[in-house]
Amino acid sequence: MLRDFINVGFIQTVVEGGVAWPEGTYQMSVESEERVWAELKKGFIDLMNGYERPNIIVIPELSVPHGYEVDLRRLANSSSTVVIAGIDFFIDGKDVANRATVIVPDKWPLLKPSRTCSHFYFGKTFYSNEEEYMFSGSNLIQHPEIYILGAGEFGNIGVAICSDFFDIERFVVYKGRIHHLIIISHNKDTDSYYFLAEAIARLVYCNVIICNTGEFGDSIAFTPAKHSFRRILYRHKGQGLFSSQVVSLPVDALDKEQDKGVKNILFKSRPPGFEKKKF
Repeated sequence: MLRDFINVGFIQTVVEGGVAWPEGTYQMSVESEERVWAELKKGFIDLMNGYERPNIIVIPELSVPHGYEVDLRRLANSSSTVVIAGIDFFIDGKDVANRATVIVPDKWPLLKPSRTCSHFYFGKTFYSNEEEYMFSGSNLIQHPEIYILGAGEFGNIGVAICSDFFDIERFVVYKGRIHHLIIISHNKDTDSYYFLAEAIARLVYCNVIICNTGEFGDSIAFTPAKHSFRRILYRHKGQGLFSSQVVSLPVDALDKEQDKGVKNILFKSRPPGFEKKKF
């Protein structure tokens, strides 16, 4: 049985590209590492002490330094929340990858601290022009795998990193199979992502969550509600701003209206050719 809502926590860290990765440098600077880790700890404290506890916490692309991954797992375990977070560039000789981690505490979704967790990585398929320029002498590793995270009573979740949000084939796979699409990004073109969020919410017929870096801002939570004033559940505009926020997104009601033949009451009509897939 699905829950009525899923609570998604945003931690919009401020990782400034020019400071974190100055030209000729491919790993996050020490100053940026220390600043972003302080922001992450503050974000967890804010979210755990708020009125609504998050079921999932999302952290932008390239926001977690390598030396702090174990500490991030400890925070996830003590908070009893799934964490989806972008990791700093992985570099092995001339091979470079842009990846994110998913951390699942063993007692989740119970609101009890865990001692252990499971974790895995997913990666970016299509790199931005800036990344191709930055690593022009390297081999950018593509990760073409498309994941669907089965979150039990919170529905199914699709994930993507930044420019993969423009991958049309990804949405063909996700259409009819997910309730939520989570994108973590380090993106300047915030307006394009906003308009794409509405388009994908309608075409894939799911909630769309974008957690962008605070350097550029404009993190978004969007749902395909019938009434336009209900569609933007959260939007944090403005550059250079750290932010933490919990947003509730519909699960059960959206799942019911994804079924063929069900009258659309709370949400927009299903897109042409939409067929809900059973797992």
